[in-house]
Amino acid sequence: MKNFITLILFIVSFFINFVNNNYSHPAWGIVVDRQKQVYFSDLETVYKIDTQGKLSIFRAGVSGRHVHDLAIDSQDNIYGLDNSYEPQTQKFFRAIWKMSSKGEFSEIVPLTENLPSGMSIWRDFEGNTFSVEPYNNEKRESKIIKRTVTGKTTLFAGGIFGYLDGAKQNARFGNIVEMTFATDGSIYLTDSDMVRQINKNGKVSTLFRPQNTQNPKNIDSSSRKLYGLAVDRQNNVFVADFGNQQLLKINSKAEVSTILNSEKDWSPLGVATFEDEVYVLEGRPLSSSQNTGNRVLKISSDNKSTVIGNLEDASNSNDRRNPNNFLSQTEQSDDYVSNSESKTADKENQITNKQIVLYSIAGLLLAFLLAFIIGKSKFAN
Repeated sequence: MKNFITLILFIVSFFINFVNNNYSHPAWGIVVDRQKQVYFSDLETVYKIDTQGKLSIFRAGVSGRHVHDLAIDSQDNIYGLDNSYEPQTQKFFRAIWKMSSKGEFSEIVPLTENLPSGMSIWRDFEGNTFSVEPYNNEKRESKIIKRTVTGKTTLFAGGIFGYLDGAKQNARFGNIVEMTFATDGSIYLTDSDMVRQINKNGKVSTLFRPQNTQNPKNIDSSSRKLYGLAVDRQNNVFVADFGNQQLLKINSKAEVSTILNSEKDWSPLGVATFEDEVYVLEGRPLSSSQNTGNRVLKISSDNKSTVIGNLEDASNSNDRRNPNNFLSQTEQSDDYVSNSESKTADKENQITNKQIVLYSIAGLLLAFLLAFIIGKSKFAN
């Protein structure tokens, strides 16, 4: 009986983990080059919106390779990290690539199980790269490794997994999702549900936590999930609060405000800045009944929000893989962006609640079927 219950629990947990592993990690990568061309990930495919509003494929998707994040350097080279999983060996593999704004592709690190220490797409203005190691879910250590342009690696900050501010060598970090760099030498990162800073003197401080008094009152801390963040020329930090469907702004005094409330069935995933403009990558939360691709908003200095690219519109009108797709711009009111209803759904890399329910039901049915077979076999004996 005990073995039978163990088997049932194993099957159910397998399907739960399957859903979580395959669908709970969206893409939040978005960058802007010096010509104000926007590049963003839709998990496997990386798209480009040019200055005329034309949407095209920048880097075609490779099945099974997920590009969650993007980065850009001062020469408008775009960097991406491929993540893939091999079911046969149950191993994870990663690769780092670079593309120029003209589309010239080069592979920095081929697909490998273990990236060289300090190698990532996160790079400061001097070309040094930073990685978070070890790359696992054991939650024992969380170290930020710095790799110089000459290949020298050092422990930059962190150590034991956890939470602790102070000198960077003594500080503790948790689940670091995103990292960005300011012109004054500071590093900003999203760490679990917090926004933290490592200043040029090596001091680690927390700019934002859900329980802080400056936390906006209309934010439910229990549902927080922070993904992308960016910093502008005035050292204002913008962070995508996916869990609460808001874009937060943290000024140089650590004062927090909400500058965008996404409409129903949309939520911020990533953010980028250029001059006085903010670009927001939005996706569908799992609570949505629609999942047909991400969209990009531009917030101007006067807080006007404009949808400049929408994969749902592309899938409605034309094949979104067509490089000649054109998405017209539609301006909306302050701090609110309207949704264009989708009539068709491209579910290549997305999931809906309905799919989650179907997977769960399939898992339970399989569990009960096996239980019936095993039970019948015992009675027969």
